[in-house]
Amino acid sequence: MELDPAALKRLTQGTLAELLGITLTYASPQRVAGAMPMRAELTQPFGFIHGGAVMTLLDTLAGIGSALNVPPATSFTTVEFKINFLRSIRAGSVSGEATPVHLGRRTHVWQAVAHDHEGRQMALVTLTQMLIEPHTH
Repeated sequence: MELDPAALKRLTQGTLAELLGITLTYASPQRVAGAMPMRAELTQPFGFIHGGAVMTLLDTLAGIGSALNVPPATSFTTVEFKINFLRSIRAGSVSGEATPVHLGRRTHVWQAVAHDHEGRQMALVTLTQMLIEPHTH
């Protein structure tokens, strides 16, 4: 199941991802991709893109991937996020892609990568989502 462009846009409306300018370019249960333009509001004090913005891009992609893999009424939250920053940018854009490593009943583990507008790898992430089953009373 691949989501169409309108469905991709709806996923980020009214969220931090929209505020940061993240656009989804592809989403299926096995791969989620997106991009974020660099702009002045996303910099740290020395003019480079803020690491938190890159982390948000990759967390968003993996989170959408988990959302496409959980049973109805089940939610989840990120419980672990490990990132290696390899390079930064002052201009251009960042693209990212997330793929699942493990889709279990209690946890999902994702790997995600970010690249700059020239295709150079900027970051490598491994993150874990904890699934939260609906409460039945």
